[in-house]
Amino acid sequence: MKIMVKNSFYAILICLVLMACSSNKNETAFQPTSNLKASSADQTLTINLAVNDTYCKQTACACIHDIAAREYFDIQKRLKTDYNIDLKLSYFMESYEMEDAMKAKKFDGVICKPWTAFMLNEDYNIKYRRVADVLDAFNNQWLTGVFLVRKDSDIHCLEDIKGQTLVAGQEDAYEKYHSPFRLLDEKGIQPGRVYQKASCLECINELMDKNTDVALVSDYVMKASCAVDVASEDDFRIIGETEKIPLCSVIMDMAKISEADALRLQNALLAVSGKKSEESLLSDGFVKPASWIPNPYLKPIAKN
Repeated sequence: MKIMVKNSFYAILICLVLMACSSNKNETAFQPTSNLKASSADQTLTINLAVNDTYCKQTACACIHDIAAREYFDIQKRLKTDYNIDLKLSYFMESYEMEDAMKAKKFDGVICKPWTAFMLNEDYNIKYRRVADVLDAFNNQWLTGVFLVRKDSDIHCLEDIKGQTLVAGQEDAYEKYHSPFRLLDEKGIQPGRVYQKASCLECINELMDKNTDVALVSDYVMKASCAVDVASEDDFRIIGETEKIPLCSVIMDMAKISEADALRLQNALLAVSGKKSEESLLSDGFVKPASWIPNPYLKPIAKN
């Protein structure tokens, strides 16, 4: 009996260890070991990054430049002068164009929504890790998806979505597809007709034109998207919200950048943030990457 109990204990222990290893493997945040030392500043560290940042002036639509006015030029100069880090940035207004460059592994990393990068990890054998999260213009680190309805709608909670028409984002938008469909699945809520659009603006237009009862959009839709030109926050109500995920991150390809160099960049970004942040970043700058393990929704959605 004692042998059976002992064997059961070891079996459970092994399972827990395997689960921890699997979880750590899927962790997106760069987590250096305590004995890791950053590379020396004696040599110039050159890093080429692609950028598609919601709040960056070079990658946002001109219609929202009053709020999406972040610029990285000052931080590039400071990193070069004070830390001998030469950050070379290539800007992409369209995420699909950046995605093609990422698949071809043309860059050492990216600054973008994390899922844009991590959805490519497995299929293209890329080893991305987030070395820092970028705060938005409101010093917010997080992004959620929201369930939006017209203000005069009879839908008042998630349970009311059952049998209703719903427009969602595509699979490359974690907060507009994976998170909300998992949430509905967990609650046993089955919408009626479900269809997809590529952008928040398209989803908002579908809602305004009464082609759909519910729209899944990013939480910044009425602040930092082209939807601000066609609608007002007063036109809609939020009836539900998804889990929080990081909004924007500085992400390294660890097959191209060593852990010592990644730590050096992370240390430098954190050192020039907070009260020392450049005004052109529109916020306190960078923070340590929050833990985030993507859990994509793989079940087929019922389209009709």
